[in-house]
Amino acid sequence: MNTIAHTASYLANHDNFIIIPHRSPDGDCLGSSSALLLALRSLGKNARIALPTPATQRLSFIWDESYEWGDFEPEVAVAVDVADTYMMLGLYDEIFAKAKSTVCIDHHATNPAFADVNCIDATAAAAGEIVSEVIEAMGVTLTRDIAERLYVAIADDTGGFQYSNTTDRTHRIASKLFKSGIDSAGIMKALFATHTKAELELLKFVTARMEYHFGGKVCLSWVDSEALSASGAEMPNADAWIGLTRSGEGVEVGLMFKLISDEEIRVSLRSNNYVDVSAVAKKFGGGGHVRAAGVTFSESFESAKAKLLAEPEKLV
Repeated sequence: MNTIAHTASYLANHDNFIIIPHRSPDGDCLGSSSALLLALRSLGKNARIALPTPATQRLSFIWDESYEWGDFEPEVAVAVDVADTYMMLGLYDEIFAKAKSTVCIDHHATNPAFADVNCIDATAAAAGEIVSEVIEAMGVTLTRDIAERLYVAIADDTGGFQYSNTTDRTHRIASKLFKSGIDSAGIMKALFATHTKAELELLKFVTARMEYHFGGKVCLSWVDSEALSASGAEMPNADAWIGLTRSGEGVEVGLMFKLISDEEIRVSLRSNNYVDVSAVAKKFGGGGHVRAAGVTFSESFESAKAKLLAEPEKLV
């Protein structure tokens, strides 16, 4: 594994970058990617971002069309917050695998280190923590725009500094970001206290469908085309309510099933105290963190549900 210093030096010694986040980019992924882009540009380098799937409205305040991939030949492809190559969808074959050299900056313990330079630290609460340290090591001045994107990254993956992955390192980095004049209150409101009407309508389905298993230690819900059509929401809006599945009193594991099609089920797994959901996800080809992971099934909802429920039963 490569160090912060080595990664910073490697980036500083190259000029043309394409940054690739994971599909359905969350705040950590998009915030880290855009912060790195701005940092590289501040050093006079060409940098663009290629998104596997579009940024959501929730994160539009940190996104700009000028970040998008344009007509230039990238020398280095940088995967940010990407746990495995499949998370880049077609951009892996189209861009990443064809690049002259590759870099991966990530904090998922399940990451197989798929790049030439791998800066992976599973102790980091967010990829934003690692990116902030890489940016500092490159000698980049921390502007407000860069700091706000790093703050979005760290705040989103720590649940507003509420999750157990929050550490003293997290707060030390956040303190540095504050000194750049960020609008912390505005960022927190945008991330955690603002919902579209469609998301709120979708919430009715999420709560109505909640099922409790194993004496209330496991809670699950699901979103399908019926719920999306009735609420006016899109599938990414379901991510706003993933945390609800583990928020009930006595719940240890929360499962949110997103029924993309009849034979594609994406599941977000969350836990509170002691179940390692990354280990559960890994059994089915997924991955993630101890308290937050994901997996995709190519089968029916009932089949995927039965398989996943068989795992927490052994753990809770």
